[in-house]
Amino acid sequence: MRDGLYRVHFETPSGKGAGVVYIQGGKLWGGDSGLYYVGNYIETGTQLTATVKTNRHSQFPGVISVFGRDQVTIKLVGTVKGDTVTCTGTAAEAPGVTFKAVLSRIS
Repeated sequence: MRDGLYRVHFETPSGKGAGVVYIQGGKLWGGDSGLYYVGNYIETGTQLTATVKTNRHSQFPGVISVFGRDQVTIKLVGTVKGDTVTCTGTAAEAPGVTFKAVLSRIS
């Protein structure tokens, strides 16, 4: 996976969202209209594992977290194929909620 800016489309059974993530040297930073994300990742061959923490940066009517809460720590596993990463994950703060995401490099 190349360092750079990625768009991310994500969903849980509660809803869908989109944002951007900058990935560089095992770290990631990103956000959407209401939340920011920071984390770490390890890439081994075509497998990716990551831990991402989320928190709110702005209050806008109708902008809610797909987990139903702003502060979560998402544990992700995924597959890297070229400039695309497809992953799934969970957060202990939202038991039983499955998270899916696709990251695509844009710059």
